[in-house]
Amino acid sequence: MEAHRRRSGRCPVRVHSLGTGESFEIKPVTNGFVDLATGIMVVSEGTQIKLPGGQGPIELRLTGDVGFDGYDHGSREPFSGRAGGGASVTLYDRDRKDYFQYAVAAEGDAV
Repeated sequence: MEAHRRRSGRCPVRVHSLGTGESFEIKPVTNGFVDLATGIMVVSEGTQIKLPGGQGPIELRLTGDVGFDGYDHGSREPFSGRAGGGASVTLYDRDRKDYFQYAVAAEGDAV
């Protein structure tokens, strides 16, 4: 969701997993967001996304018009994806064989 925020300038307030059908409510805060179901606060500092409890950090770099790539230090896994500021985000694993798709709604979007 951080890639979407960086591309569009608006943090999602609702994320819907197209694979599982689950929806997640998010509260934007300065330099990040809070997952309302778990209370987990995610903070963005430069190229890093910081998670609580010593997880991560996650490196994130925007590439091209809609691409991004990164590295999750917690799982030691690289990833890539696409987030063009529209209503979807796709996240790919290391080999681009498995992927996760999300629909996002930001503040002010029709729901």
